[in-house]
Amino acid sequence: MPRLALVPLLALVASGLSLPSLVQGGSLGEQVAKRQDRAGTATVSLSQPSGTPAYLASGFIYGIPDNSSQVSTQIPDHFFADIKFQYCRAGGAQLPAPSRGWIYGIEEYRNRFGSVLSNYRTTRKFGARFILLVHDLWGADSTQGTDAPYPGDNGDWTSYDRYLTQLISDLKANNMLEGLDIDIWNEPDGSLFWARAVEQWTAMWNRALPRFRNELPGVIIMGPSISTPPSPGHKWWDGFGAAISQSGNIPDVYSWHSLSYPLDPQLSAADIATWRNKYGLPARPQNINEYGAPDEQSPAHSAWHISRLERNNIRGLRANWASAYELHDYMGNLLGKPGAGTTSYDPHGQGYYPAGEWHVYKYYGTNMTGTRVATAGSADRAFDVYATRGSTANSVKILASSRGADGIWDIKVTGLDAVGLPKSGSVSIRTWRFDYKGKYGEVGTPVNLGVVVHQYSNNEVVFSVRPEDKFNAYAFEFV
Repeated sequence: MPRLALVPLLALVASGLSLPSLVQGGSLGEQVAKRQDRAGTATVSLSQPSGTPAYLASGFIYGIPDNSSQVSTQIPDHFFADIKFQYCRAGGAQLPAPSRGWIYGIEEYRNRFGSVLSNYRTTRKFGARFILLVHDLWGADSTQGTDAPYPGDNGDWTSYDRYLTQLISDLKANNMLEGLDIDIWNEPDGSLFWARAVEQWTAMWNRALPRFRNELPGVIIMGPSISTPPSPGHKWWDGFGAAISQSGNIPDVYSWHSLSYPLDPQLSAADIATWRNKYGLPARPQNINEYGAPDEQSPAHSAWHISRLERNNIRGLRANWASAYELHDYMGNLLGKPGAGTTSYDPHGQGYYPAGEWHVYKYYGTNMTGTRVATAGSADRAFDVYATRGSTANSVKILASSRGADGIWDIKVTGLDAVGLPKSGSVSIRTWRFDYKGKYGEVGTPVNLGVVVHQYSNNEVVFSVRPEDKFNAYAFEFV
């Protein structure tokens, strides 16, 4: 069916037409409210700057093709540059023999290390940071059998100590310390990666962190990378908190994952504070180094996560739900290419094109410049906004979406005089729509829905949004 064109709200009300999928209204918002209740209001405060954009959400786990140990040029550079690529996280996972990692022998370790080195070099080419997944290089990447060894089995740390010695030596020999973060073990609470007790894991942590910190000064160490944020009675978070508060082996960055609804980065930040206070731990930067369940990877869900991460100053990396060689491709499913997701997939194939979410990250990375401003999501936590501005009205950019929910939400923009507008009058706003055609579905540039003139007073303007599809995200620009 054709989309309804975006037209001024007055024409719709006067003609008696039903609400369009995307509604904008200023002074007529109250009339619309009589026809359908608002689900809530998100707020943009132009008079409250909140720092220079650092593109905190623009990263992903794996997603970069390997090129032996060299920089990969398989994916064209602009796909990375346009999104202001900030972080990759990898460790050679799910590569087959002879590249399965340390527990299969030194040659299998060296081959897997080549993947790590290639990904590191490609990441650093764009000035982004690289998180090394120590567990994947060990060989615990979810493909290992039930008889696979883990560090400290039966109280024997010999192999793990040799592994750390080899790894530290290789990181130094290959000049990999700049821009490097070390993630000591991924999701220890999940049996796919750590099939042992909490106590053995914390003993490993207390063994590894001093070596990395002492032998690789300046390298950032993050953890615990548990699959969920802290919660009361969580034995892995409690075990970790008790262990590091006693030993003093506290990471430089607290990390965890947000991989299912209703987990929310905004609530998780408060959960981390509660957990820290319980164990007397210091504040640290935070990184949700996997965010977005498979059913929450769309333009809408990505924009919602961007808004939450930016407001709470939490770095984040998109989760990657591919496997084997496809895990090492598509920039974490931001792209597609011929044969993607089919039996004709070619690990070395090119012809890349943007999927729907890539355009959201491009807009975020390329268009949203100047200064971040304070925002607040809707009280129902289902709708959120991220906004930037310069010094003039035509610099205002707002990224908005629901978390895949249906409804109508208001966006209230306050402090209009901060960008040179009078405290009452009119402002023109252009709307862009970000479409979605499924995983690996090729999507063109954002759809220009046109400009609407809004009357306003009291130094603020209010307009309303009802997503045309639960997967759509939107951008609003003052023009």
